[in-house]
Formats: sequence, structure tokens, C-alpha cells
Amino acid sequence: MTANELITRALKTVGVLASGETASSEDVADALVVLNNMVDTWATERLMIFTVARTAFDLSASTQDYTIGTGGTFNIPRPQWIVAASIITDKNASSAQKQELPISNALTIRQWQEVGIKGLTSTYPTQFFYDKKWTAGLATISVWPVPNSSNCQLVLYTPTALSQFADLVTAYTFPPGYEEAMRYQLALRLAPEFGVSISPEIFKLATDTYANVKRVNTSTTTEELTIDAALLSEGGRYDWRTDRYR
Repeated sequence: MTANELITRALKTVGVLASGETASSEDVADALVVLNNMVDTWATERLMIFTVARTAFDLSASTQDYTIGTGGTFNIPRPQWIVAASIITDKNASSAQKQELPISNALTIRQWQEVGIKGLTSTYPTQFFYDKKWTAGLATISVWPVPNSSNCQLVLYTPTALSQFADLVTAYTFPPGYEEAMRYQLALRLAPEFGVSISPEIFKLATDTYANVKRVNTSTTTEELTIDAALLSEGGRYDWRTDRYR
């Protein structure tokens, strides 16, 4: 489906266009902005994310900070959050022998602030901090301790949302349910733009198709609830480097 086809169907849904009619180029251009704004907003909703990508990135010796985002050192779409992370301790090992060690979730701002010696070095990192700043579309990931060799990799599991429509004519495919949800959700957004009302039937279709997509994505995006180690009977492990239990 192209953006133009999706926009046309949405405009017909709300009664702006009749069968066989086409929208003006100005109206289509305005609707494309609304459509891409909707897709951009969906990227912030966990249950609108249908997949999590696994990507391994080379780490450099004595380097702590890496930009992440399109065109960054870690050249992937800037993630809204990071689901999980691991370290590959020896990137030169054979595929069958590579060891991937899960590391803790991204440190909070307070936890990163509590790391007293941020320049501490080690064979490979065991923690990381994700600074979600927006610098020309790039954020920053800081690993800790700083690796003293270039033999390890950071593996990130990142939510991969729908991308915005590049233009009106490029054809896209979507997972089951998304096309209809986009049609009716776009109709809800376009109706006030064109001064028309939404019927209860259309509103219900928009609600139901939106909920169907979220229901399917629950199993792939819901994260497990974690409990502070101090509340567990076994207690946490003391980390002398940070003077904290974890």
C-alpha cells in the first residue's frame, strides 16, 4: 500500500471523497503530514511495536561513548528505549563459540550518577547508560567499565517501529492488522482537518482495529516485572566498584 492509497481510503471513509473522486495535491500533502505524525507517535507506544531487533556493535578500546541513531556510530534508527543488552566477549570467535553475556538494563540517571569512577577500564563492559538526548537525531550510549581492547561487542535489542512514509508513491507492506488500523486511525485524525464528523461506526472500527494490533503485540513487547535485589531473600551482590548492591 502507498501513502496515497491509504490517504484516499481514509478520506473516503469520512466522506470527504466519493467513489471515483481524487483529492487535490494540496489536501494529499497535508494528509501525508498527518499520517507521518501518526506513525511517529505510534513509535512511542510499546504495544504498537511489532518486533525487537538484535544488532551487534563493535566496541573500541578506551572508548566509552557512542552515538546511536541514523548516521551515528551505532547506525540504526534511534530507539525510544532499549529492551535488553548483552556483551559478546570475543567477537573473533567462531559463530558456534561466541559467548553472549546478558548485562543489566540501562542505568537510570541516578544510577549513572552514582558510578564514581566512570573511566574505570576492564576487559569488557558490564553496564551501560542510555542518554536519550536528541542531537541532530542522535542519542548517546556510554558503556562501563570502559573496554581495554577492541575484541568485544555490545548487543542491543531495540524496538523497531514502523517507519514514516518517504513519499506518496512508494509501496509498503505491513504485518496483519496494521493496514486497517492505519486507515481508520488516520480517518479519525483527518476528519477535524476537513471539518467533518466521525460516525459511531467508524469510531468503533478505529478503536477495535487499534486494539487488535496491540493485543497481538503484547507477547513481543511486554517486559517482565523486576524486583529490587534487596527485597529478595537471597539479597543482592555487593559491587565494590560502585559501592552498591545489584
